[in-house]
Amino acid sequence: MNIFDLRRQLIDDYSSYIKSFIQIRTPRIREYVQNELFHNSMLWPDPLIQLNPVFEPGHTIDELVAEGILHPACARIFRRGKDEEHPQGEPLRLHTHQDEAIRVAREGQSYVLTTGTGSGKSLSYIIPIVDYVLRHPEQPGIKAIVVYPMNALANSQLGELNKYIQFNFPDSAREVTFRRYTGQERQSEREEIIAHPPDILLTNYVMLELVLTRLRERRLMQNAQLRFLVLDELHTYRGRQGADVALLVRRVRDRLTARGAELQCIGTSATLAGAGTYAQQRQEVSTMASRIFGCEVQPDHVIGETLVRVTDEVDEASPAFQRALTQRVAHYQQSQPQNYSEFQHDPLSIWIESTFGVQRQTDGRLGRKKPLRITGTGESESAAALLQRATGESEQQCIEAITQGLLSGNEKIRSPLTGRAPFAFRLHQFISKGDTVYSTLELDPARHITLQRQQFAPGGRERVLFPLVFCRACGQEYYSVRWQDEHSFIERDVQDQLRYTGDGIVSDKNSLVGIPGFLYFSQNDQEQWPADSDGILARVPGEWKEIRNGKERLISSSMRKNVPQPYYVNPAGQVLETDDDEGMLCHFVPAPFRFCLHCGVSYSTYIDNDFEKLTELSSEGRSTATTILSLSAIRHLREAQEHGDALQMAAKMLSFTDNRQDASLQAGHFNDFVEIGQLRSALYCAVKKAGAAGIQHDTLTQKVFDALQLSPDKYAVNPEAKYSAKIKTEQALRNILGYRLYLDLRRGWRITSPNLEQCGLLRIEYQDLREVCEDQELWQQYHEVLRTIPVQARYRLCRTLLDHMRRELAIRVDYLDDTRQSEFKQQSSQHLITPWGLDENEELLYATRLYPRSRGKEDDRSERYLSGLSSYGRYVRAILRGFDLSLKADETQKVIRDLLSALSTADLVEEVRPPRPKGKGKNGEPETEDTSVGGYQLAASSIIWYAGDGTEPYHDPLRTPNLPDLPEKRVNQFFLQFYQDNADDLQRMEDLHAAEHTAQVPAERREERENAFRANELPILYCSPTMELGVDIAELNVVNMRNVPPTPANYAQRSGRAGRSGQPALVFSYCSTGSSHDQYFFQHPGNMVSGAVSPPRLDLTNEDLLRAHVYAIWLAETNLSLGESLKDLLDVEGDEPSLELQPLILHALRDLPARQRAILHARRVLQTLANDLTEETAPWFTPDWVQVQLDTIEQSFDAAADRWRGLYRAAQAQRDTQNGIIRDASRSEEDKQKAKRLRSEAEAQLELLTASSSSERIEFSEFYSYRYFASEGFLPGYNFPRLPLSAYIPARRAKQRDEYLSRPRFLAISEFAPRAIVYHEGSRYIINRSILSVREDRSGVLTSSIKQCERCGYLHPLDTTRSVDVCARCKHDKLSTLTTLYRLQNVSTRRRDKINSDEEERQRQGYDIRTGVRFPNRRDGKPSFFVAYVEDEQGERIARLTYGQAASLWRINLGPARRKDKDVHGFVLDTERGYWGKDDESADDPGDAMSGSRLRVIPYVEDTRNCLLFEPLVSLNATQLISLQAALKNAIQVRFQLEDNELAAEPLPDAKKRSMILFYEASEGGAGVLRQLIDAPLAVAEVAAVALGLCHFDPQTGVDYGKADRALEECVAACYHCLMTYANQKDHRFLDRQSIKPYLQRLTGSTPAIEASELITVEAGLSALEQEWLTQAQARQFVSPDQHHCAVPNTSTCPDFLYTQDGRALAVYVDGDEPQRGERDGELIEKLENAGYMVVRFGAREQWDAVFAEYADLFRRDA
Repeated sequence: MNIFDLRRQLIDDYSSYIKSFIQIRTPRIREYVQNELFHNSMLWPDPLIQLNPVFEPGHTIDELVAEGILHPACARIFRRGKDEEHPQGEPLRLHTHQDEAIRVAREGQSYVLTTGTGSGKSLSYIIPIVDYVLRHPEQPGIKAIVVYPMNALANSQLGELNKYIQFNFPDSAREVTFRRYTGQERQSEREEIIAHPPDILLTNYVMLELVLTRLRERRLMQNAQLRFLVLDELHTYRGRQGADVALLVRRVRDRLTARGAELQCIGTSATLAGAGTYAQQRQEVSTMASRIFGCEVQPDHVIGETLVRVTDEVDEASPAFQRALTQRVAHYQQSQPQNYSEFQHDPLSIWIESTFGVQRQTDGRLGRKKPLRITGTGESESAAALLQRATGESEQQCIEAITQGLLSGNEKIRSPLTGRAPFAFRLHQFISKGDTVYSTLELDPARHITLQRQQFAPGGRERVLFPLVFCRACGQEYYSVRWQDEHSFIERDVQDQLRYTGDGIVSDKNSLVGIPGFLYFSQNDQEQWPADSDGILARVPGEWKEIRNGKERLISSSMRKNVPQPYYVNPAGQVLETDDDEGMLCHFVPAPFRFCLHCGVSYSTYIDNDFEKLTELSSEGRSTATTILSLSAIRHLREAQEHGDALQMAAKMLSFTDNRQDASLQAGHFNDFVEIGQLRSALYCAVKKAGAAGIQHDTLTQKVFDALQLSPDKYAVNPEAKYSAKIKTEQALRNILGYRLYLDLRRGWRITSPNLEQCGLLRIEYQDLREVCEDQELWQQYHEVLRTIPVQARYRLCRTLLDHMRRELAIRVDYLDDTRQSEFKQQSSQHLITPWGLDENEELLYATRLYPRSRGKEDDRSERYLSGLSSYGRYVRAILRGFDLSLKADETQKVIRDLLSALSTADLVEEVRPPRPKGKGKNGEPETEDTSVGGYQLAASSIIWYAGDGTEPYHDPLRTPNLPDLPEKRVNQFFLQFYQDNADDLQRMEDLHAAEHTAQVPAERREERENAFRANELPILYCSPTMELGVDIAELNVVNMRNVPPTPANYAQRSGRAGRSGQPALVFSYCSTGSSHDQYFFQHPGNMVSGAVSPPRLDLTNEDLLRAHVYAIWLAETNLSLGESLKDLLDVEGDEPSLELQPLILHALRDLPARQRAILHARRVLQTLANDLTEETAPWFTPDWVQVQLDTIEQSFDAAADRWRGLYRAAQAQRDTQNGIIRDASRSEEDKQKAKRLRSEAEAQLELLTASSSSERIEFSEFYSYRYFASEGFLPGYNFPRLPLSAYIPARRAKQRDEYLSRPRFLAISEFAPRAIVYHEGSRYIINRSILSVREDRSGVLTSSIKQCERCGYLHPLDTTRSVDVCARCKHDKLSTLTTLYRLQNVSTRRRDKINSDEEERQRQGYDIRTGVRFPNRRDGKPSFFVAYVEDEQGERIARLTYGQAASLWRINLGPARRKDKDVHGFVLDTERGYWGKDDESADDPGDAMSGSRLRVIPYVEDTRNCLLFEPLVSLNATQLISLQAALKNAIQVRFQLEDNELAAEPLPDAKKRSMILFYEASEGGAGVLRQLIDAPLAVAEVAAVALGLCHFDPQTGVDYGKADRALEECVAACYHCLMTYANQKDHRFLDRQSIKPYLQRLTGSTPAIEASELITVEAGLSALEQEWLTQAQARQFVSPDQHHCAVPNTSTCPDFLYTQDGRALAVYVDGDEPQRGERDGELIEKLENAGYMVVRFGAREQWDAVFAEYADLFRRDA
């Protein structure tokens, strides 16, 4: 097997899985889908091939020593192949780029190296550093610091240094010292490093920050004379993290470099290269590097890779070469090169290298070729097509020749110099998911069928496309629709079952408006739904009917509403009043789907999830797809190893995802899928071995146990157990196996993984059933029809009844006995481990009982009932009609009872619940014979388990009375093969397991998993980007991306983990249909695999960021240690601690000399940003800004501790409250037990806050002082979430510890919302409590109120000192009010259950989240935002852009998006216990009992973000605004290489009243992109051009291409290749690319111009008159007031404006044209004057100039 075989088998398995679930009844649709999906490989186009190039060799180390470039000792240190046998090694030859880097370093210049993976970048800085150390042996202290973005890189580099420097050099003789200092070291090791600083320090940026600020590391840097500072993986420093690192570099230079000395800064990156020529790329990288390093990096010192060919470079267009190539391709099998020399001259190898490897650039350099497909369609012509055109050979011949040439150059040929294969290559496979079929409402052949999702069929807008869903039983198609109004249907996602329209929830239950449902129609009249009542009654489910007065009728009016209703509908979805040529007869069925109108399969009225009943084109989600692909890859790799095939690869795989919870979900999904598959395969193995004898109940679990062949360490708590302990352990496992096996008999419980019976591999028989049915004597005492019908008919009735009982779990067996299950659970807890033990939170299902009667109102709904009208009753009558016997429903019920009685006599069933004696019912009415019958269960001892042959799946005639008219009976071929293959070799499943590897996994556990993965003991790691960099696993050949990475740089790093030793590698990426990012790169994979990566952008003018670094500089100047937690800084003594700052801390905060030293250092650092901190780019910055920040540091430090104080007080309050409940004799025992649990939780939280119980290093705790202050923004935050919210995860077992999961608050408002699900370490947790934010006097929960403008969405917080009547931004006087807003703080979770393989995507309940924007208030008169007008080519203003730097954004969670009443906001909060109340969507949760103290609150979070308001100044309707928002968001992301979650776009003021678009940088710190839309002259035009391209228009000419490159057909209005995304599904019917084309075209020729007159400060709560006064004051460059509408103490007055700073005492009243205001305020003047205030009044507007002139001195800045 070779790498192409592995790829083919992977795709075959995935294709087989998808095909196994597709069931389509209509031949035309079925054939279309088969052709598009499987013949045209629509979902898995051929892979891109990427040939790794060879780097040009440079000088050897010895040659550089001889030249005088390097110290002589370097020749001993840097040798190739040093080991115990060859201690001297061999001369090390460098690559040319390494050679160049060493020479630049020798000149003392800073430089950047940007080369591909595996190019030896680390040597390009290690060699110069070692050379410098060798040349300066007397220089003390650290000379070089190498900063890595991840510890794994530092660990890897430590190994490299050991290999070169430490090997063969004892400690005493070592000339160069180096140490790693990343936080992973033991305390003793740290102390030794501090005491003896090395020459070279390997660290990360967070630890370097701590080294500069922590007191205990002061000695480490005391004598440092730093010469080198290296930033490895430079491309990772983007956004807030990159800006932090840029400031850190400047601080390191200021702190650790001797005055007058130069610090050499070195950057390396594998993928950093923008678009354009090589010179342009170097210039762009130079600019970026200079910005990060704070010193100039010359373009000439940006060093790129120099490539060489491995084959001859010839004129490939020459006739001679063409002839040779043609001859070679024609005889490719016979003319393969046999050695390296032949390979170099081989025409085919030359052509392959030129096609997949390198090409000559216009400047003469060799550059990498873009990846290319061997065959298939794509963005470029395939390689096979190119070769066919060059040679004239057939396409198939060319495909085989190329494949053979690639493999030969890797497997058979080796370079005599390096010993490596000349052709190392990767296959890049992109895979997508099938969506569904879309169709117009027309009869065949006019009906348009497509797989491309859009609004209209090509050719116009008269024919709407609706999604089709298919009955899982028979494949009948239905249109998924919603009543939009009384006269039309619109398309609907099948999972969206809420009744609403665009205006919200519909409350009128009698109206059709907003009802979700399905349209059914038939292509022929014979299959139409009947119109007459008798025909309808005959076809509706029996459960819907009852007998009244001897006649059948529907049970209730509610059932009548579910009867299909006829309508004539035209192709536009409009309902016609009469039948005419434009419409066709359809029948509307409301959701949820109750029964199939074709096959009759029916569903319980309590099953709302239509996914179980109806399917689209794929049943799998992202999780199942990843599991299937992962499983396929590992299984085939293992098979290759077992068979000794040519492909000798380690059977392991690294999988990446960009979300931590997704990694956890995926690992849990995979493990559960494998466990279920292993159990079913073992059962099949056991029944297969049993043969014709089958397996009886009493030996079932033992035989399955034997078949599993599990070693004790896989299931036993004590694998070494002996004697009775071993017997008990094995018995515990057999009991759990028994429970699982019987549970797996139930009907269709796992949709995406059918059981053995559904696959035809398990056949259940009932002991002696045929003999019982043949026993005429037995049946003589029962109903006449049972005596007279043939034996076979009797057998069918009995068999179907027993099958029904079995599949409904009406089975008498200990494993399903609720009285025994607690015993099994206890045994499992004591003896078994995961995955074979029961989960501690697993709710065990127990057996039901079957009652042969109808269910009454008072009956238990969990039991099963069979009446004469039930599906079984209908089945009985249908069988009897075949013998001309006709029964009514009541007679049928007697037959059912007699059947059960007869089977009970034969011991096949047992009456486990005897009939009640007749008496009075619950409501006093006499009980009937019907209500007094007993309950029955099937005897497990009567069940015999046989192996099936896999040809015939189980058919349930009750659920599917009409067998599907498909070409063949459907057996799921994928799972059939899966179970059969595994049963043949169960050992292959035993070690198949996966683990997550993310930052939320403790460090020591991560390290254990890394080691297990390297040792091939753990086959799969599902990782967040923690493993993206630095992991060099030579054996790794397969990498998976669960989602398309954010940028090509991320993709290059992740894919680069595979094939690092030169072997072929397979990289496959799953592209979700719901992600516009994924789908864009599915259509343009070449842009991801080898796209140009723009150098990272940094925003270095963020005031909060600079302030944090100024405070870090101050901290370094003090002798203040922040300790381990805030208990070391605050007064926590006593029962009611003050939590005030301790005296020692106050002393340090008030230390003026330290503050003055900090000012000097800070100003030196900020001087390097002089070009950034200008009036235009940073209006907040003033010459005294640093002084002001440090003058207020005490208040800032104190305020930063407030969140900790709040959490501490909340935990104390919870502890004390619950203590009170425990001591309260009047409270119930249940209340007291609940209080004890809550008190214990509070105490655990107090321990976490004070770091008094952490078993891991304190630095890793969220509440470690330095990390805490970083998260609060007081100190630099780097990659820590700023102001995070945390979810408390209680320990599950005694040896585990409590944990906190942190999320940025904008993410937490939804991920940590009430009752949300969190995934962690294989388990699901529910957010069940909030850490209550209480008032300081503990009088209640702290809430607030706001007003929000209904025109622009501007937000106005309310307080008791003033009212707000007009919008501060737009002066609109209509403001909406929200009260009881609750600031979301930390939350608590409760474990719900383990993750299973039914979980496709993280459960994310949609929330109605509203955003409000508010620009910061400034006291210095500087603008708080910028306004730029966008003008088109004619000079007309067409848009206003308002950019707010660090604007305040509120994210307000109004409740579940699908709540029934949109006017009810928020969630119910238990104000005593903190529990969140359950809404209608939540499952019942008895574990979170609410107290009587409840309040409905609206959770919100607040943070600062860079934002941009885009306000069109031309008239655009709602459709255009919706389409423009989608187009601009996608275009900004593509143009600036942002991922989906880095940029957010929302309409303002809301989705119903759109007037502008709010864009904000969703990632913390921002990437500085939005600012460029105002600053860069062409930025808006470039974004508009990209938007036009995304909308299928030529940006220059406007020509309509009609569709995307790989799209199936024309896009009429919008499709998933342009404007549609999963996130904007509700807007799909409004999206229209054509509607925004003219406006986008005007934007492409536009330029933004900042409007100086609008650079004003927005103040909240001002009237239009007051805002006008403020504008005039600022226009005169007067200082802005310090306060407005604030009361002056002791005067009972509240002036409009107040000046109190800089020695002023000035009160201003703005009366305007209202003389009554002057009269009203006149009596207060005296009080103000007596208090020392000067009072100035402004009357009519025409007098203002004179008043301003008169009092100008008072308002001037230097007053």
